[in-house]
Amino acid sequence: MFKKINHIGIVVKSLEEAIPIYSKGLGIVPEKITEIKDVQLKVAVLRIGEVEVELLEYGNPDLPMAKALRGNQPGINHICYEVEQFDRTMANLMAEGFSLVEGFPRKGVHGKIAFFIPPHSPVERIEILEVEGHHE
Repeated sequence: MFKKINHIGIVVKSLEEAIPIYSKGLGIVPEKITEIKDVQLKVAVLRIGEVEVELLEYGNPDLPMAKALRGNQPGINHICYEVEQFDRTMANLMAEGFSLVEGFPRKGVHGKIAFFIPPHSPVERIEILEVEGHHE
């Protein structure tokens, strides 16, 4: 069941270039920068109130998972919804015609994640997240 928006993911070509722009323009600095090595993904997490902005730099946008997540397309990439009852929420989405992106569910930066493609929009991606330690 959906609780709140956790973060908005934005694909950038270079964290090195993007972070100073966000820091100066929006007055926010990354809380942390982390790496997901098997996807060659660097993530800078910036917080604005309750919502985070994740700047996503794919080291190899041609990797199958990166392509499936549209990591080769700079700009706003996805909205991540924090959920309870992860498996049930996943099953409900699939029953409603949302397609699970290959390679998910898996562990993400904040906990268990899965990406979906909504039935009405093949270019859109949504993410669901169960934050570690927030299980039912």
